[in-house]
Amino acid sequence: MVCRCDSTNYNKFISGLFGECVSGTTGVASFIFGWISICCWIVSFLPQIRMTFLMKRSEALSASFILCLVMGDLFNLISCFLLNQLFTQQILSIIFVSFDAVFIFQHFYFLRPANQKESLSTKFRLSESIAYAFIVTLIINNVLWGGFHNQFGLQLQESAYSVCKTPEALSSKSAQYIIGNVMAYGSLPMYLASRPGQIIKNFKRKTAVGLSLGMFCTTSTANIAQLISLFSMSQEKSYLIQKIPYILGCCLPAICDMIIVGQWCKYSKNDNRSMKLQETQMEEKNLAPQHSELTIETVEMTTVSSMK
Repeated sequence: MVCRCDSTNYNKFISGLFGECVSGTTGVASFIFGWISICCWIVSFLPQIRMTFLMKRSEALSASFILCLVMGDLFNLISCFLLNQLFTQQILSIIFVSFDAVFIFQHFYFLRPANQKESLSTKFRLSESIAYAFIVTLIINNVLWGGFHNQFGLQLQESAYSVCKTPEALSSKSAQYIIGNVMAYGSLPMYLASRPGQIIKNFKRKTAVGLSLGMFCTTSTANIAQLISLFSMSQEKSYLIQKIPYILGCCLPAICDMIIVGQWCKYSKNDNRSMKLQETQMEEKNLAPQHSELTIETVEMTTVSSMK
């Protein structure tokens, strides 16, 4: 909803498109990094969902990883709305829970042997890449057009628009504030417990098959971008204390994601060696019957010539 702000130096593009009052360089930087984080999170889960769907198998992701991730995201969703967090944080929490639902469905659906059909190639086709590029271009064009159009309207007739609503500050003794903080801090152990389970499973499997490198690279990037967004908004002590659970919720999973990326790089080399070895063995097996037939024909020709 298009709205105006009381301050004189607010960003009209952001208020016109998102209905938020953002002013100053740090405020705009925080908003931009927040949306970079959102875009990374949207992109991050899609490669893993796509790979699981094409391979028709779900054993690559640890069950503890999915369970802890779901619980952490639910706690995070509740806390973001109870504590009136940044708009980008609220959008992120909704995206997290939505993708969690897809992960749960895929995990249980492809665990059934009847649904584990023949795997398809996970390589991106040209038509698929073009479709993704078209969708991204369309979204960017719509966002830019909507933002500049509303910004132009605010510059012409600012008084015609209503003032943007700002969330009221919560009392530290209110039930909403207490429950929100309990949920925020409750999400931390869930996020921390999700990654070690996946790291341990990768170590036991000694393979990266079925695991999307793109997912964990972009999730670590998304966490870092969200961390920058939080620090860019304000450096005041009271603000940073309130953001401790969200700051830790970005830092620690990002470190674990980097460890998983390192595992993928290590085990993918072993996977490539195993695939090359299997291909060599298959070629030898295919050549073996032909060699034996040639040997038989040679023996027969030798026998006939000797009889003559």
